[in-house]
Amino acid sequence: MILIKRLCDTLSPLKRPDVRELKEALAAIGCTPELVAPYVSEPERLPYGRNVLYRSDEVEAIVVHLPARSETYIHDHGSSAGCALVVEGIMQNAMFQVDERGEAAYVAEFRMREGQTILAPKGQIHQMSNPGARRTVSLHLYSPPLSGAKTYKRAEQYVLDYVI
Repeated sequence: MILIKRLCDTLSPLKRPDVRELKEALAAIGCTPELVAPYVSEPERLPYGRNVLYRSDEVEAIVVHLPARSETYIHDHGSSAGCALVVEGIMQNAMFQVDERGEAAYVAEFRMREGQTILAPKGQIHQMSNPGARRTVSLHLYSPPLSGAKTYKRAEQYVLDYVI
């Protein structure tokens, strides 16, 4: 219950926080693997576990569990901005942009380790994955709470062959 109290104490005063304020709130919560362990959910309908720990009109806090060698769908966060702290394990964060066919075209990828923060400004399209042999657990904050998120099909990588 310590983590729930910290979430309530830190997040309840926030009014329309931006990504910077969400990052500061994550740092203030002081989340550790031991504090988050009771709230780690196993995957059910999705390829990852997801547990909403706090939700107000302004902010939502979610624990995400990526089992070894698993990944999320390519997605955006609807009208929300977000921030996530890698609490345990390693996370790959692949960035995408929508191409002319409305598919997600790969742009770049970053590896995040325990204690590092991922920023997700409004409109960002990404896919989180766990390339490791152990689980990855992260704590995510979104403002406003998630709604209207979309998933995307990955654009095929075309190679043009020219015959001269």
